[in-house]
Amino acid sequence: MTPIYKPTLGAVLREAIRGKSVGRTLTNLFWRGRVVLSGQVLDIGGGSQGSHYRFLEEDERLSLKVADIVPRTGTDFILNIETDKVPLPDGSQNTVLMFNILEHLFEHGRVLEEIRRLLAPKGLFIGTIPFLVNVHPDPHDFVRFTKEALERLFTKHGFTVRVIEPIGRGPFLAAYEQLDMLVWSPLQLVFLPIVWCLDGLIQGIKPNRNFKAQFPLAYNFIVEKS
Repeated sequence: MTPIYKPTLGAVLREAIRGKSVGRTLTNLFWRGRVVLSGQVLDIGGGSQGSHYRFLEEDERLSLKVADIVPRTGTDFILNIETDKVPLPDGSQNTVLMFNILEHLFEHGRVLEEIRRLLAPKGLFIGTIPFLVNVHPDPHDFVRFTKEALERLFTKHGFTVRVIEPIGRGPFLAAYEQLDMLVWSPLQLVFLPIVWCLDGLIQGIKPNRNFKAQFPLAYNFIVEKS
Protein backbone atom coordinates (compact mmCIF):
# COMPACT_ATOMS: atom_id res chain seq x y z
CA MET A 1 0.00 0.00 0.00
CA THR A 2 1.38 3.40 -1.00
CA PRO A 3 1.94 5.59 2.08
CA ILE A 4 0.06 8.87 2.33
CA TYR A 5 2.44 11.79 2.07
CA LYS A 6 1.51 14.18 4.86
CA PRO A 7 4.64 15.51 6.60
CA THR A 8 4.21 16.86 10.10
CA LEU A 9 5.66 20.06 11.52
CA GLY A 10 7.52 18.06 14.15
CA ALA A 11 9.26 15.92 11.55
CA VAL A 12 10.26 18.99 9.55
CA LEU A 13 11.58 20.80 12.65
CA ARG A 14 13.73 17.84 13.65
CA GLU A 15 15.53 18.03 10.33
CA ALA A 16 15.61 21.84 10.22
CA ILE A 17 17.55 22.15 13.46
CA ARG A 18 20.10 19.74 11.96
CA GLY A 19 20.71 22.37 9.30
CA LYS A 20 18.59 20.88 6.50
CA SER A 21 16.54 23.27 4.38
CA VAL A 22 12.76 22.96 4.55
CA GLY A 23 12.58 22.02 0.88
CA ARG A 24 15.20 19.29 1.20
CA THR A 25 13.50 17.96 4.33
CA LEU A 26 10.08 17.77 2.69
CA THR A 27 11.49 15.97 -0.35
CA ASN A 28 13.28 13.49 1.90
CA LEU A 29 10.21 12.74 4.04
CA PHE A 30 8.31 11.74 0.91
CA TRP A 31 10.52 8.65 0.50
CA ARG A 32 9.71 7.05 3.83
CA GLY A 33 8.12 3.69 3.08
CA ARG A 34 7.83 4.59 -0.60
CA VAL A 35 10.66 2.67 -2.30
CA VAL A 36 12.89 -0.24 -1.28
CA LEU A 37 16.27 -0.20 -3.01
CA SER A 38 17.08 -3.73 -4.07
CA GLY A 39 19.23 -5.44 -6.67
CA GLN A 40 21.37 -3.38 -9.02
CA VAL A 41 21.03 0.36 -8.33
CA LEU A 42 22.86 3.24 -10.01
CA ASP A 43 23.01 6.68 -8.37
CA ILE A 44 23.77 9.41 -10.91
CA GLY A 45 25.35 12.48 -9.35
CA GLY A 46 24.52 11.64 -5.76
CA GLY A 47 27.88 10.51 -4.51
CA SER A 48 25.99 8.01 -2.29
CA GLN A 49 26.23 10.64 0.46
CA GLY A 50 22.90 12.46 0.05
CA SER A 51 20.56 12.92 3.00
CA HIS A 52 17.80 11.11 1.07
CA TYR A 53 19.56 7.82 1.84
CA ARG A 54 18.40 8.08 5.45
CA PHE A 55 14.80 7.88 4.21
CA LEU A 56 15.07 5.26 1.45
CA GLU A 57 14.73 1.65 2.56
CA GLU A 58 17.40 -0.82 1.46
CA ASP A 59 17.46 -4.61 1.55
CA GLU A 60 20.29 -7.12 1.72
CA ARG A 61 20.26 -7.64 -2.07
CA LEU A 62 21.23 -4.03 -2.79
CA SER A 63 24.30 -3.49 -4.96
CA LEU A 64 24.86 0.27 -5.34
CA LYS A 65 27.10 1.97 -7.88
CA VAL A 66 27.67 5.71 -8.28
CA ALA A 67 28.35 7.77 -11.42
CA ASP A 68 29.42 11.39 -11.04
CA ILE A 69 31.13 14.10 -13.03
CA VAL A 70 33.68 14.75 -10.27
CA PRO A 71 35.59 12.24 -8.14
CA ARG A 72 34.07 11.78 -4.70
CA THR A 73 34.38 9.11 -2.04
CA GLY A 74 32.43 6.07 -3.18
CA THR A 75 32.22 7.07 -6.87
CA ASP A 76 32.54 4.11 -9.25
CA PHE A 77 32.33 5.91 -12.62
CA ILE A 78 33.62 9.43 -13.30
CA LEU A 79 31.86 10.68 -16.42
CA ASN A 80 29.60 13.32 -17.95
CA ILE A 81 26.14 11.73 -18.20
CA GLU A 82 25.20 14.17 -20.99
CA THR A 83 27.93 12.90 -23.32
CA ASP A 84 29.24 9.59 -21.95
CA LYS A 85 27.74 6.15 -21.62
CA VAL A 86 27.84 4.50 -18.22
CA PRO A 87 30.02 1.36 -18.57
CA LEU A 88 27.24 -1.01 -17.53
CA PRO A 89 25.29 -3.46 -19.75
CA ASP A 90 21.91 -2.68 -21.29
CA GLY A 91 19.00 -3.55 -19.00
CA SER A 92 21.27 -4.24 -16.03
CA GLN A 93 19.85 -1.86 -13.41
CA ASN A 94 16.74 -2.35 -11.30
CA THR A 95 16.67 1.31 -10.23
CA VAL A 96 18.39 4.52 -11.27
CA LEU A 97 18.49 7.43 -8.81
CA MET A 98 18.89 11.10 -9.73
CA PHE A 99 18.39 13.56 -6.87
CA ASN A 100 18.70 17.29 -7.58
CA ILE A 101 20.63 16.77 -10.82
CA LEU A 102 18.19 17.27 -13.72
CA GLU A 103 18.20 21.05 -13.33
CA HIS A 104 21.97 21.05 -13.91
CA LEU A 105 21.67 19.19 -17.24
CA PHE A 106 20.85 20.59 -20.67
CA GLU A 107 20.68 17.46 -22.86
CA HIS A 108 17.71 15.89 -21.08
CA GLY A 109 16.66 13.69 -23.99
CA ARG A 110 20.12 12.13 -24.30
CA VAL A 111 20.32 11.57 -20.53
CA LEU A 112 16.90 9.93 -20.33
CA GLU A 113 17.73 7.65 -23.27
CA GLU A 114 20.87 6.51 -21.45
CA ILE A 115 18.90 5.87 -18.24
CA ARG A 116 16.31 3.89 -20.20
CA ARG A 117 19.10 1.82 -21.79
CA LEU A 118 20.48 0.96 -18.36
CA LEU A 119 17.16 -0.02 -16.78
CA ALA A 120 15.76 -3.52 -16.79
CA PRO A 121 12.17 -3.95 -18.04
CA LYS A 122 9.85 -2.27 -15.51
CA GLY A 123 12.90 -0.76 -13.81
CA LEU A 124 12.39 2.46 -11.86
CA PHE A 125 13.88 5.90 -12.34
CA ILE A 126 13.38 7.95 -9.17
CA GLY A 127 14.52 11.30 -7.90
CA THR A 128 13.91 14.96 -7.14
CA ILE A 129 14.11 18.17 -9.14
CA PRO A 130 13.76 21.59 -7.45
CA PHE A 131 11.34 24.26 -8.65
CA LEU A 132 11.01 27.33 -6.39
CA VAL A 133 14.65 27.51 -5.42
CA ASN A 134 17.50 29.93 -5.99
CA VAL A 135 19.80 29.58 -9.00
CA HIS A 136 22.62 27.26 -7.89
CA PRO A 137 25.19 26.45 -10.62
CA ASP A 138 27.07 23.18 -10.08
CA PRO A 139 28.73 23.92 -12.50
CA HIS A 140 25.56 25.02 -14.38
CA ASP A 141 21.89 25.54 -13.55
CA PHE A 142 19.69 25.41 -16.66
CA VAL A 143 16.01 24.72 -16.04
CA ARG A 144 12.93 24.46 -13.83
CA PHE A 145 10.22 22.02 -15.00
CA THR A 146 6.54 22.10 -14.00
CA LYS A 147 4.71 18.84 -13.29
CA GLU A 148 3.10 18.97 -16.74
CA ALA A 149 6.48 19.43 -18.43
CA LEU A 150 8.00 16.52 -16.49
CA GLU A 151 5.12 14.24 -17.47
CA ARG A 152 5.63 15.05 -21.15
CA LEU A 153 9.41 14.73 -20.92
CA PHE A 154 9.30 11.30 -19.28
CA THR A 155 6.56 9.97 -21.55
CA LYS A 156 8.34 11.19 -24.67
CA HIS A 157 11.44 9.21 -23.75
CA GLY A 158 9.79 5.88 -22.99
CA PHE A 159 8.76 6.03 -19.34
CA THR A 160 5.43 5.46 -17.63
CA VAL A 161 4.78 7.98 -14.88
CA ARG A 162 3.85 6.46 -11.53
CA VAL A 163 4.14 9.55 -9.34
CA ILE A 164 5.12 13.18 -9.78
CA GLU A 165 4.55 14.75 -6.39
CA PRO A 166 4.68 18.51 -5.78
CA ILE A 167 6.63 19.14 -2.60
CA GLY A 168 5.58 22.11 -0.49
CA ARG A 169 2.72 23.50 1.58
CA GLY A 170 1.74 26.95 0.32
CA PRO A 171 2.88 30.49 -0.51
CA PHE A 172 4.19 31.32 2.96
CA LEU A 173 6.50 28.31 3.07
CA ALA A 174 7.55 29.01 -0.53
CA ALA A 175 8.56 32.53 0.47
CA TYR A 176 10.25 31.36 3.68
CA GLU A 177 12.33 28.83 1.73
CA GLN A 178 13.99 31.69 -0.14
CA LEU A 179 15.29 33.02 3.20
CA ASP A 180 15.96 29.66 4.82
CA MET A 181 19.71 29.80 4.24
CA LEU A 182 19.88 33.07 6.22
CA VAL A 183 18.10 31.72 9.29
CA TRP A 184 20.24 30.35 12.12
CA SER A 185 19.11 26.74 12.58
CA PRO A 186 17.83 27.05 16.20
CA LEU A 187 15.60 29.97 15.13
CA GLN A 188 13.70 27.59 12.86
CA LEU A 189 11.90 26.54 16.04
CA VAL A 190 10.45 30.07 16.21
CA PHE A 191 9.80 31.03 12.60
CA LEU A 192 8.87 27.76 10.93
CA PRO A 193 5.79 27.02 13.10
CA ILE A 194 4.44 30.50 12.27
CA VAL A 195 4.91 29.97 8.53
CA TRP A 196 3.48 26.44 8.77
CA CYS A 197 0.36 27.71 10.53
CA LEU A 198 -0.16 30.58 8.07
CA ASP A 199 -0.27 28.14 5.18
CA GLY A 200 -2.64 25.95 7.17
CA LEU A 201 -4.87 28.97 7.78
CA ILE A 202 -5.22 29.91 4.12
CA GLN A 203 -5.84 26.27 3.23
CA GLY A 204 -8.72 26.35 5.71
CA ILE A 205 -10.07 29.56 4.18
CA LYS A 206 -9.81 28.20 0.61
CA PRO A 207 -10.08 24.41 0.98
CA ASN A 208 -10.66 23.76 -2.72
CA ARG A 209 -7.41 25.34 -3.78
CA ASN A 210 -4.30 23.16 -4.04
CA PHE A 211 -1.67 25.54 -2.68
CA LYS A 212 0.99 22.82 -2.55
CA ALA A 213 0.65 22.25 -6.30
CA GLN A 214 0.57 25.99 -7.00
CA PHE A 215 3.70 26.81 -4.96
CA PRO A 216 5.90 23.70 -5.20
CA LEU A 217 9.39 23.85 -3.80
CA ALA A 218 10.32 20.75 -5.79
CA TYR A 219 8.93 17.64 -7.45
CA ASN A 220 9.65 14.06 -6.52
CA PHE A 221 9.17 11.53 -9.27
CA ILE A 222 8.87 7.78 -9.71
CA VAL A 223 8.73 6.63 -13.34
CA GLU A 224 8.96 3.18 -14.86
CA LYS A 225 10.65 1.97 -18.03
CA SER A 226 7.82 1.27 -20.47
